[in-house]
Amino acid sequence: MTYKIGQRYFLMIILFVFFFQGIIYAKPNLQKDPDWLVDEELSGHIDGWNEGVIKCMPPTGGYNVLTDKQTILNSWGYKARPMEEIKHLLPGPQYELFNHPEIWGTFRINETDYNAAAPRGAKWEKYLTSSKKNIGVVSVDEKGGLRKYSNGIPFPELDEKDPMIGIKLIWNYYKRFQGDDRIVLIDITTKDRRGGERHNLIDQRRMRMNGRNNAHHPIYSPNPKKIDYFYTAIYVAPYNLRGTLPLYYRYLDPDKSDDMWIYIPSIRRVRRMSTAQHQDRFPGGLDWTYDSTEGFEGKVNNFIWSFLGRKELLNPVLSHNHCYFNPKGFLNGMDQYYQRRNCYVIKATYKSPINMHEMILYLDPELYSCCFSVDTDIKGRNWIVQCIHNGRDKDWYYTMYTDFAADILRKHVSRACFAHSGNNQRYESKDFTMDNLKKIFLAR
Repeated sequence: MTYKIGQRYFLMIILFVFFFQGIIYAKPNLQKDPDWLVDEELSGHIDGWNEGVIKCMPPTGGYNVLTDKQTILNSWGYKARPMEEIKHLLPGPQYELFNHPEIWGTFRINETDYNAAAPRGAKWEKYLTSSKKNIGVVSVDEKGGLRKYSNGIPFPELDEKDPMIGIKLIWNYYKRFQGDDRIVLIDITTKDRRGGERHNLIDQRRMRMNGRNNAHHPIYSPNPKKIDYFYTAIYVAPYNLRGTLPLYYRYLDPDKSDDMWIYIPSIRRVRRMSTAQHQDRFPGGLDWTYDSTEGFEGKVNNFIWSFLGRKELLNPVLSHNHCYFNPKGFLNGMDQYYQRRNCYVIKATYKSPINMHEMILYLDPELYSCCFSVDTDIKGRNWIVQCIHNGRDKDWYYTMYTDFAADILRKHVSRACFAHSGNNQRYESKDFTMDNLKKIFLAR
């Protein structure tokens, strides 16, 4: 009799443990690795952080309280549940990084509820209203260009059997909910297999000529050159790269190649770049190519697009606005927020491969951000593995606070900490001329 009562209590204890283990592990105050640096702590490791060159500050729209203070449902990794439990919820190469702290450094993934972070406000609703107007109106032409588009999601309704779904998805990615223009102040740390580190401070700017959500009209005018968007990333430090200024224009005409220039301060000359250099790495030995920043930055009709299906992932699409950084490891963005999302998986295969063969992109099914990407080299081997932790300002516009690109073939990683992500700077097209940018940054 005593034995049966004891057995019954033992079974109750086991059930209690299994039932409540999620709550036990879901405590939001899990111990952080003492090597992890957050926000202002970075100033002791990164020259210029919080000293006027690059300053940790909220996005222009202000912090989003809903995304910064989410309730953690469960955690995996450092001081939490074993990472093996979520192997099926991560892209394979990213899982291999996170599951090998002895090689890449400690990491933790915190699950939150995507639907709990609401409401999203008037600007999001305006964007959705514009998106509905695109149904049956916006199309992709035979050259891969977007037609009859002005604002919102180009293709809010998708048929997975549609042979054009791959290219429609990448257009949804390009026209995802974000500010009309933005400035992003970035510290990028590169680390090689021997532990050697180098910092590059960068001022990145962008201006969209259509899909504008804050402006009185969704299409910027005048636009005589028919530009889709402007992009520049000015090097602030180190001194030997200071003033280096890549600048390119993306055109609406799918047949028209990007115009790409770079100002090289050591020779005080502007040099025109070949569009083939989109597959080259950024200056300073970074692990992003011109085609792979933020997951994907390539020209749509330079690729063959394939839809690979859907995959449920723990996707860091609503992360908190803090810069986690580990000087002793190779990764950043530790201890971030992730949400379960049934992501679209698409493949971009180069029509004219030079350094790269293809990219696998994982897109959120509603926000269309690319939080994970895997790039293959010319031999088809997994090469650059990227993870972008997306934030949201109080207007729900897309921001970023941490991102890494890992060259897994040579164990070389670039980690970006975004000190400031500011939307809607009210730029004009004249702000994106080489002469104007050189004056602003006193290019030597």
